[in-house]
Amino acid sequence: MENLTTLDKAIRLQKVELFGDMDTDVLALAASIATQVQCANGTVLFKENGPSDALYVVLSGRIQLTRAGREIFSTGPGETLGNWALFDDQPSVATATCAEETWLLKIEREDFFDLLADHAEMTQKMFKALVKRVRSLLALGLAARQSAQGSPNA
Repeated sequence: MENLTTLDKAIRLQKVELFGDMDTDVLALAASIATQVQCANGTVLFKENGPSDALYVVLSGRIQLTRAGREIFSTGPGETLGNWALFDDQPSVATATCAEETWLLKIEREDFFDLLADHAEMTQKMFKALVKRVRSLLALGLAARQSAQGSPNA
């Protein structure tokens, strides 16, 4: 895969939910700290119960997520891993292993925090994106709970 320009990286990041509502100039800032990484088949990005300190965007290839040695999910191009790792230092809930040669964009937590500290406009938009994501997860959880309990209108 050829090296991506900052503009190419920004376009890829715009598809990430966390950055989806960001203006072009803010996306360019995030793209400036994103590194393009090539990983061989079998490369472990992070381990279950281990540290995870980066967001990964899959450019090509496939990443297998396992928990207790069993596959729980697989990601491919355009998908992300480690969204929450940018914001906290909790251990990973799964092991992420490249299932084939894989190209990624990687944003490390420390670089991300430095960027937020230097750009208040990005921090404000990031908080809005996080709140939107949390509300979405809460709505999904409530809908699943209501479905499991049976609808009172049924």
